[in-house]
Order: sequence, then structure tokens, then C-alpha cells
Amino acid sequence: MNRRKFLLASAAVTTASVAGISLAGSRFVADLAALQNELKQMSGKALHSSGSWNVSQIFQHLAQSVRGSYQGYPQQRSWWFQHSIGPLALQGFKAAGAMRHPLDEAIPGMPQLDAALDPQVALAELLQALDEFAAATTLAPHFAYGMLSHADFQAAHQLHIRQHLSQISLA
Repeated sequence: MNRRKFLLASAAVTTASVAGISLAGSRFVADLAALQNELKQMSGKALHSSGSWNVSQIFQHLAQSVRGSYQGYPQQRSWWFQHSIGPLALQGFKAAGAMRHPLDEAIPGMPQLDAALDPQVALAELLQALDEFAAATTLAPHFAYGMLSHADFQAAHQLHIRQHLSQISLA
């Protein structure tokens, strides 16, 4: 195969793959109301984290992520990343119906998490952030995924929260 045919074939395979991931990702529908109800059921309960962050730190991290969508994130990935790998990763997560990322990785530039904060206070902050997000009419670019619609931000938040909740159980 000559170089020209190889490059054309590679471009075609890449385009088809991206289109397939985008199509599959477009079928994901977030249900933040159900997720909020699930979170509300955790109120007043003793919870345990199986990860390196305690329950309070997890809820604080999630609240920071949700607030960033309407208040802005302090640090952004490069323009190139936000217009290539970032959106493709989100579409892949949506296509898979699950997010996979390091569960103790802080959001760049966000304040340090307070390990001593009461988990119920942190949970209340997360629920408030979700309410504020639902009412937001203007959204900020995601630090990795770039500009997102409200529906894509909902999907990103739901997938992110669900992955972190996998580490939380009743004590």
C-alpha cells in the first residue's frame, strides 16, 4: 500500500470511529432528577468511602465540578485538547454509559478539599449545586471538554457523580 492510500484509509477509519462514538454518545440521556433523589436518600445516613478520599471530600469534589459548569473552572486545558480529545472522551463515556477517571484527581485550580468537613454538609452543598446548575441559563466551558450544551453537561455530571458514588456505601 502506498503512503497516499494508507493516509486516506487511516483518515477514513478515524472519521468512521469518531462518527460512531458520537452517534452512540448521542443516545445517552441523563436523568439528574433521579440522581438527585438518590443523593437525597443519603441524607442523615452514616456513609463510608472505599477510596482514598473520605465521603465529605467526594461530595465536595462533585460540588466543585457542578459549580464549575456555571461559575467557571479556574484552569482550562489547552484549546487543542478542548476541541479534540476532550469532547471525544465525553462522547466515549456517554457511549459506554460510564465514566472512567482517577477518583482522587482534583479539578485543576479548585480549592483543596476539607477532609474535616461534615459529610452531610458536603452532601447538602452538592445538592444545592445541582439545583443551581438546573436553573443556570449560562454555562462556562468545561475545563477538559470545552463548550457543552446543558444536556451534555448533565450527562457529564451524571456520569462523574455515578462513578464517584461507586466508592460510597452505607457504614
